[in-house]
Amino acid sequence: MTSHIEEPPLRDRLTLTVPEAGALSGIPARVVRAAVLNGDMPACYAGSTTMRIRRTDLDEWVANLPVDPPTPK
Repeated sequence: MTSHIEEPPLRDRLTLTVPEAGALSGIPARVVRAAVLNGDMPACYAGSTTMRIRRTDLDEWVANLPVDPPTPK
């Protein structure tokens, strides 16, 4: 008999992959990844090459997104 540990729902996880962060926030994963690569949101690499985003950092980044779209120059 193999025991299976059920993973918590995305909203309850402490860290997320980029696709998970995108799914949870409703923002495309490519935008989330770009925010990390541009230094707008921190990420960690907890012993692997898979980028992880702390849930608290995602929440803060989303809360600080502009309310209005950028105006054309």
